[in-house]
Amino acid sequence: MPARPGPTAEQLRQELEQAPVVTLPVHRDQQGSGDDRSPPREGAKQDGAAGGKGGGTARRNAEHEIFDNCPVTPLGVCGKFRYFLDVNGQLQKVDKLGAQEIMGLFGHRMASLTAAFPQFENIAERGDPPILRPKRNRFDQTSAAMRMHEAVSACGVFEPNSDVRGVGAWTDDDGELIYHLGDAVLYRGDRLPPGRIDGKIYPAAPPVAAPDFADGPDPVPEILRMLGTWNWTRDDLHPVIALGLIAAQFLGGALDWRPTFWLTAPAGAGKSEFQRFIEMLHGERALIQSTDATKSGITSQLGHASLPVAVDELEPGDERSTKEKDIITLARVASSGGQWLRGSADQSGVGGKVYSTFLFSSILIPGVMKTQDVQRLIRLELNPIPKGAAKLGLRTRTWRSRGARLKAFLIERWASFPERLAVWRHALELADVTGRDADNWGTVLALADMARSEDVVGEDEAASMARKVAFQVTADKADTVNDAEAMLLHLMSQTYDPFRRGEQFNIAQWVAAAAGLPGAPKTLYNEDGGPMDKSDQQRNAQRHLSQLGLRVYDEPEPGLFIMNKPIAPLVQLFQGSQWSGGAWKQSASRVPGAVQPPHPPTLARITSRGWIMPLKAIPGMLSFPMDPANGTAGASRPGHDELEDYR
Repeated sequence: MPARPGPTAEQLRQELEQAPVVTLPVHRDQQGSGDDRSPPREGAKQDGAAGGKGGGTARRNAEHEIFDNCPVTPLGVCGKFRYFLDVNGQLQKVDKLGAQEIMGLFGHRMASLTAAFPQFENIAERGDPPILRPKRNRFDQTSAAMRMHEAVSACGVFEPNSDVRGVGAWTDDDGELIYHLGDAVLYRGDRLPPGRIDGKIYPAAPPVAAPDFADGPDPVPEILRMLGTWNWTRDDLHPVIALGLIAAQFLGGALDWRPTFWLTAPAGAGKSEFQRFIEMLHGERALIQSTDATKSGITSQLGHASLPVAVDELEPGDERSTKEKDIITLARVASSGGQWLRGSADQSGVGGKVYSTFLFSSILIPGVMKTQDVQRLIRLELNPIPKGAAKLGLRTRTWRSRGARLKAFLIERWASFPERLAVWRHALELADVTGRDADNWGTVLALADMARSEDVVGEDEAASMARKVAFQVTADKADTVNDAEAMLLHLMSQTYDPFRRGEQFNIAQWVAAAAGLPGAPKTLYNEDGGPMDKSDQQRNAQRHLSQLGLRVYDEPEPGLFIMNKPIAPLVQLFQGSQWSGGAWKQSASRVPGAVQPPHPPTLARITSRGWIMPLKAIPGMLSFPMDPANGTAGASRPGHDELEDYR
């Protein structure tokens, strides 16, 4: 008997489409798998949270949803990576959507995944029409992956460094404060679940200490009293600035400008105890604190958060080490919320933005700080603890409670910050504190004022404090030089010995000799140190300077010319500095009174444009030398002839 022909592929397809589906009973381990998250308060401005309302089918409600009420939120793509908020609201970056990766995203909401993308089995008897039943604890991985790829691609290109905001303080486009606590986001008086809020992504994270909005005693007087127990060098100013520092740490990511703070003191002055005190105020996980940090370690800990960073014992290290320099550079970037970048193994680059307030403490401030670093710095200084002083009795519970109240004060009073800042900037300007100094001190004083009182400070009180700040700013200016002054200092201090006699003279002394200034060492004029008249001395010094790309001019006023071209001797003078490779010409152009000669001079057979910098703009060049002019004792003042020539 010939065999009956089997069904065709088309017949099988039609039977599968028309086959009844057997619904699985809900098992005990799947009960309660719906979304139990509390909905946001009515009126809260939330674009969408990480979760839905439970259940659902593969039919999508919107183009950007994986399925209706899906607990996983697609965010977008960047290169080969896909970004999602998982079932817990955490940011997840995946490069493939295999079964394990998909299950990891859905976590405890696996039932919604299997319901949306069921995997069927045929339970019909052999020869009967197929009866399809979803397999228990199975899902169609291919269909799920395809839909997830489609949904996340529809979201467009995603930039995590700009679109993601971690734990800490932030602002929206209107300047309203947004405070991300990890498990909740405080915004416009509402407590929202993590997710997409006002166009930004606030992923879930381990919770940090929450502000305490309950009625209670004002914590600020006790905090100021405790800050006053340290032996500050400026006890009329530094305790208030320390309060402003703590406020800047709480609100770092919300500020347009974040100064860098450095607490310096001898051993045993209480630096580490101060670090411990502020850690108590911030509470658990709300402060990145270390005594042995690196730039990579700090950025890894921060992620997308704006939490404050406190590094104790950042002492000057080995001159070959870049550890301190890298951390200080990171703090400089954080002042304005800039971006750091570094290479990666796949050549794609790694980077991120930093919005943290940095505090360093050490016995010595490392000398690797550049001018732009010093200009961002507020320095606090401690004297040694007096003998017999009682040890501080810091109780963690007490100070964490006060820190939570202080955080609540700052959040509640945030709307007044722009007005306070304007008042303090005006007071500082009247005290002749301007520019970057006003940015630093104005921000800190406004924050301290906001912590201390609901009312904005009065003009008289602001003027009094501004005068105290002006005194410190003036005292600190000796340590702050601009790039032009720093370049001149570097150049003038370089030694040059064309005679190879081992007797070292610096460039400043050669310039003084070429200009005929008093006090130039006699032995640098010629090889044997023999007598020469003044004009010959000057010509000889000019000849040696010209080999370095330098020359002294008398008219229209005494000045030093420096070449733009990177000739070898000039490159060697700046080797290893920030002006290497020809960058000196930019700083030379910024020297007050610097001009370009109308025609490029020719020095030692090399023609080059350059800049003539007035000798009076070179620090110390026109001062009477305090060292012996001719190598003999008692010659610290110029002789009569020299003085007449100098005049």
